[in-house]
Parts: sequence; C-alpha cells; structure tokens
Amino acid sequence: MPQVLLVQPPLLLHGDFIDYPYFASLGLWQAAACLRAAGHSVQVLDALCQPSSGLISESNGMIRLGIPLSGLLAKLPEVAPEVVVIGHSPWLRARPAAAELRKLADHLRLRYPTVPLVLADCDVGGMHYIEWGVPELDDLHLDWGCKYESDDALPQLVAQLAAGSQPAERLTIGAPQAESLHDTPLPAYDLVDIASFQKFVGRVAKARHKQEIFALDPPLMAVKTSRGCVYKCNFCTSNPWSRAGEQGKAYRRHSPEQLDAHAKLLRESFGVRRWVVLDELVNVHAGHFDALLDVAEKYDLQLDFPNGMRADRLSHAQVARLALRTPVLSISAESANERIANDVIGKRFDLDATERVAKWCQQAGLRLVVHWMIGQPTETRLEILNTLQTAWQLYEGLGAEPLLQFATPILGTELHKTATASNLWTSREDRDIGPLFQGKPVLKGVDWTPADLWAAKRVFETKLQMWRPRKVIMNTTYVCNNHCVFCATGNRSDWHGDTEKQIGFLRQRREQGFDLCDFDGGEPTTNPHLFELIGAAKSLGYQQINLTTNGRMMALPRNAEKVVRSGLTSLLVSLHGPNEAVHEENVQAKGAFKQTIAGIANARPLCDRLHVEFGVNVTLTKINTPVLMEYGQLLVDLGVKLCNVQFLTPFGRASADCQPDPAEAARLVMQLIDKFGDKIRFQVINLPLCFLPNYEEYGLSDIGKLQRHMIFVTMDDVNLFDYLQSRRRHEDKCKTCLMSTACEGFYYWPDEWKDQARQRFGD
Repeated sequence: MPQVLLVQPPLLLHGDFIDYPYFASLGLWQAAACLRAAGHSVQVLDALCQPSSGLISESNGMIRLGIPLSGLLAKLPEVAPEVVVIGHSPWLRARPAAAELRKLADHLRLRYPTVPLVLADCDVGGMHYIEWGVPELDDLHLDWGCKYESDDALPQLVAQLAAGSQPAERLTIGAPQAESLHDTPLPAYDLVDIASFQKFVGRVAKARHKQEIFALDPPLMAVKTSRGCVYKCNFCTSNPWSRAGEQGKAYRRHSPEQLDAHAKLLRESFGVRRWVVLDELVNVHAGHFDALLDVAEKYDLQLDFPNGMRADRLSHAQVARLALRTPVLSISAESANERIANDVIGKRFDLDATERVAKWCQQAGLRLVVHWMIGQPTETRLEILNTLQTAWQLYEGLGAEPLLQFATPILGTELHKTATASNLWTSREDRDIGPLFQGKPVLKGVDWTPADLWAAKRVFETKLQMWRPRKVIMNTTYVCNNHCVFCATGNRSDWHGDTEKQIGFLRQRREQGFDLCDFDGGEPTTNPHLFELIGAAKSLGYQQINLTTNGRMMALPRNAEKVVRSGLTSLLVSLHGPNEAVHEENVQAKGAFKQTIAGIANARPLCDRLHVEFGVNVTLTKINTPVLMEYGQLLVDLGVKLCNVQFLTPFGRASADCQPDPAEAARLVMQLIDKFGDKIRFQVINLPLCFLPNYEEYGLSDIGKLQRHMIFVTMDDVNLFDYLQSRRRHEDKCKTCLMSTACEGFYYWPDEWKDQARQRFGD
C-alpha cells in the first residue's frame, strides 16, 4: 500500500487577498479521501490545522495563515513517504507565497532526496483559478504536477510514481468525467485535527484583518455541494479545464442522500451547525438547491454563500426559506446593461431579476448584497454610470448593499485573452491579482481610464459609507467676535441658543443612533453654556465631539486648556490667511490674526499630548487664494497636520464678489497638496470633484454631508446635504461623469457664477 504525504503549506498573502483562503485545506482533505478510497495509505500535514495556527501579520502589509514554515518543517515525518503531494491553490500563485513554496520544496528535497514531489490542484473549483504549467514546476523546484480536479487523476499519478514508473508528461490533466458526485467520498476529516482547525478559524475571526461579509466565528465548516458552472462568464475561471481545451462535465452535484450524510457527520462528530457553501453557483439547479435547504432545515444549519448566486435562478419561496437560514444573501448582477451583461460578459441573465429578488429580501427582512463590476472591454462611461446609478437606486430604495469591483483579467479567462489581444492592459499582472479587484484597475476603455474607474469606485463607496445620518452639527450661537465676509450664518441676529432645548435635541439624536457631534456657530466660545453642551454630548455617549472655533479666545493659555480638556475628540480652528493683512481682510476684525495664531500655538501642543485631533479650516476667497503656498508654509511652521480647504457656498454673507475662480483655485490647491501633502493631510470641501483630476480622494469628505444634520440656534433641524443641495446643480457635462452618483454638482450664484460654469462646461 503506497504511503502518501499530503502537505498544506502556510499561506503568505497580500493583505488585499480575495475569496476565503482560510478554507484552502478543503481541497486537500478531499484529495486525501479520494487517495484513500483508491487504496493508498495517506497522512496529512496541514499548516492550518495545528494547535497554534492563526493569522500572523508580516511586514509590508502581508499576512501569514497557519504557522511559520519552520514549524511545519519540524513536523515532517521521520520515515520517508513514497510520494509527497503539495496542495496547490490560487493563493500560492502570488509571488510571496510562491517563494515560500519554493523553500518548502527545497526542504522536502533535502529531507526526502528520492521521493517524487507533486504539486496538485487540490482546490475543488472556484472563480479565481490561476493557470500554471511546467515552467511553474521548474520555478518551484518540483517534479510533477496534477492540474484541475484531483479526484481521479491524482490517485492514478500517485500509483504510477509509487511503482517507480515515469509518467510520459510532467503534467497530468484531471478533467471530470463522472456524470455526478454521487460516488465521491466526503472529505477526510478524520486525518486532520478539526478541533485545531476550529481554533484557527476563531483566531482569524478575532484578528479582524479585513472586513468580511460573512462571519468566521466557529464552529463552522466550508463545504462544496456541487462543482462547476453551466455558464461561461468572461471574467470567471470556473471549469478551467474546459477553457484549456479539455473535455469534461461542466456541472456535477452531490445527491440529497450525500448532503444528509455530510450534515449528520459534521453535526454529530464536530458540532458543526454552520456551513460556508463554496459552490461556484449553488442555485443553478433548483432541485439541488431545495435539497440543500431541506438538509439545512432538518439539521438546523446556518448557511453562508460567499459566491454570489444568480438572481434569475431564485424563487420567492427559496428567498423566504433562506431568510431563516442565512444572515446575508449574496447575488451577482455584474452590470445593469443588457449589452455588457449578456453580450460582453456572456452572463445570459434576466436583468430584472436583481430588483425582483431585492424586493423579496426586503419583504423577508433578509440582508442582501449585490456584486457589481465595472471596466469591461468596450464598456462606455454611460454604461458604467448606469450600473452605478442602478446599484445606488437598489440600495436606497430596497436596501440591496452594493459591492463594486473592477473587471480583472485572470490568466486563463476570456477576459484575459481579450485584454491581451486588444492591448487593453495598462499594468500587466497575472499572478498577484488579489489587490486588483478592489484597489487597482488594469484595463483601459473606449472613453475612460483606470484613474476614472478608481475615482468612480472611491466616490461611490464613500457615499455608501456616509449614507446613514449619524452626525449632529449644532450652531450653539450666532454671536461672533469676527465678521467674516463669507459667513454662511452671518446674516442672522446675534443671540445664543436655548441650552436646555439643545441638550434635549442631542439626547433625541443620540437615541436615534447618532454618534458624532460638531459644535459650531457663530463663534461657539462666546456662548457661556458651551462647556455644558460639550459635557452633555460626552455623557450621552457621542463617540466623536468636535469644536469649530476661530481660536481667538484660546489666545489665553487658561482658555485653551479649558477648551482642550472639555471632552473634545477634535478641535478645528478657522485661519483664513497666512498673515495679518489677508486674514483680517477676510474676517473683518482687527487683532484677530495674532489672537488666532496664539490660540493655535496654545492649543495644538496640548491637543497632541491629550490625543485630541487638531486641524485648521481655511475658506478660499479672492484675497487668500493667491497666497496659498505661503499659507501652507505657515501651517508647517505651526505644526498643523490637518487642513480643511473650503470653497465658498452661496449662503449668508457670501457673494460671488469674494469667490475666486474655482478652476484656478483648484489648480493652486493641487499645487498646495503637491508641496505640503507629505506633512499635512488636506481635505477639500464644497468643490465638484471634476475640478480635482487625479486628486479626487482629497474631495471625498464633501460627501460626508450626507450623514450630517444641522440644528440652528432657532432649533430648525435641517439635513445639511439637502440644505446645501438647494444651491447645487449638475451641468450638461455631468451627464457622463462617473462621479456624478455622489457629487451633487456646482453651487450656483448670480450670473457671474453661472458664466464661470458655462465657460468651463458649456451651456
């Protein structure tokens, strides 16, 4: 009986890995079961199933899953096996992981000089398989390879090697031939330490390395109830053998009896009541999916489905059943455009099904996540914008949470072939693909660039983060010791707010879930009840409490001390010029510059010591815009690390007379960022993002107004976004702007402002 050692190496991953590498061992356990069923004696050494296995943070944003390589090597058996099989997976194709795999192969060669070393695709399918071949075997210092499915091909290869026979080819191809998975054995759970695996998953869950849609809290088990897919989407690597020209069965599933036996085994032997179902397309066959739900109900299982289902293959009854079994349903829509979804991607999809399922989920109280993709070949800006708008409408109207990714050409896919044949690459990457899906588009389009896609995604996701109202901005008073020419509240009567009512409002909003609070004015330090309001916000449990002030009162050290120690988490001081002449022409108050500078000098070091965030605000006018570089140098000299650059809004005393040309001001702001951005974190507010090409990330805080409610001294409660939107509008050129889903366009003034907008964007 041949002795076979199966090894699951530790995984060295980019922090932005895709899919679920925590379950990479599933394919190895399945291969072990098939080898054993074929008569081989099998031993499994799994780096993810050791008593100390976990998630280890490495340098340069890398993480390690399992145990250190040295720890794995120490556990190698003394008696040499006849064949060593290393379980391959997409996560081992990235360069850092491949380098580690090469070290493992070299150690195995030293330990077992005459033993054949085999690299086998023990992964049992998925959307992100990465092609490899003989050159990779040579690079990894390995002898033989078994590609694609291992159930039948690997036992035959092992038998041949154990008998001392040399295969004709270094690569054995495993294309599935069986009509179903009815005779496939269950994974060899008894050959590994499942208790240690559950502890490993628990440590990964506690590490919270990245935000996951699905919880990883044990006890759980990843399972495959079917394999393959009957569809051929251009970005997907399911059925990789077929894309390589091999003949095999596209889709196979386990029988209801096998599902029942699997659930019973996991429940009774390991206490598993939660399945992470890794099928490529679990609901392609209605009868199979219903059988899975039957088993889940029989054994009281919770089900998670990381790979998105097809909405057009879901029934209302299935959604109702899922609402009792899964905390979140994931579906894949990809595009809201018929041409892209069906002609380009090849999805063969009923686009109306996404909204239909979203309505069913809303009715059932089932959280829904929808996968969307932008950046396909031949896709236009209008088509991308339609997908973004549709995704937002489904979220706003039906609560369908959008997950947006870039079309990423994986080696072996039709998308990769198209990108290569049509020369669409802007940054060629075939192996380290993990960071690409969410963070780096690599294709160019007919009327868009990768930078356009990145900005569109970043803006869209910022709007998602800001959509839930959670911040109170309270005008504590209209009294002010400055008289700024642009003040948005400066045309109101000077009086303080009713403290009792203001505290009552804070309490009401806190009960509604608001957890951010900003005290503003007028000048809030003129209000004798300011510290009572700050104390109330703190006692009510607001997590972040900010004060925006002109800083003049803090020119006295004792006042600065009192302000910083009042319970604030952040302090913003308004400084509108780099010198006395410029600042005081803006604020219309003699002596204000020296007092504000003194206030900053007193408060900023104290904020640093007490871990209160400190920053400054500057509102751009015709007066201070030309001296922005001088202003930046002053901030550096003062030790300021945060600066909010605010463009004018047409409210209060502000007028087009003090408004600088927005395009010219934006150009100077970008120069300011270039010169001082390594020392100061800049945020640009009240400016359409199109004025900041390649600097859009600095303008994202403007979208934050979505989550802010302002309470005026008069106790008028206004959504700040709606309030400001009343003076904003989109121009004609906005119709094709990929950021228009989150950018509300231009503030409009009298005719002077309109003329500026027309000159830049046309009528």
